[in-house]
Amino acid sequence: MSVQRPLKAVIFIYEIIRFLLLALIISITPQPNGDGALSPYLVYLSVNALFPLMALFIWLNPEEYKNYLTLYMAGKIIGTVSFFIWEIFGSRNFTGGENIITGIIILGGIFFISFMDILSVWGALVLKKNIGQRAEV
Repeated sequence: MSVQRPLKAVIFIYEIIRFLLLALIISITPQPNGDGALSPYLVYLSVNALFPLMALFIWLNPEEYKNYLTLYMAGKIIGTVSFFIWEIFGSRNFTGGENIITGIIILGGIFFISFMDILSVWGALVLKKNIGQRAEV
């Protein structure tokens, strides 16, 4: 129980920071058309807005929303695997074109997010175990 309270807060705060970092990465990602129109990657950002919401609900009422933990972990795992598949097969379109610094920032940021997502899955597993044990008592 002592681990559960700060872990819920850390996961929620991480999700807010993650969302803002994704917005920054998307804002510096070269546009596919080069016309400056709204990036199609914005769709990716809008879907990721669900993760801070799930973390908030879990933080506020873990017993009621404990089923969100499974959805949260599945989304994180799918996102991380998708990133590594994208990195292997198609990252040259996202690496900043001629600007190598932009490419390093984009890929470095996404690698950091993927690493932290793996840690957040571990944290969600710990929370799920603690919530399950508390419900059995």
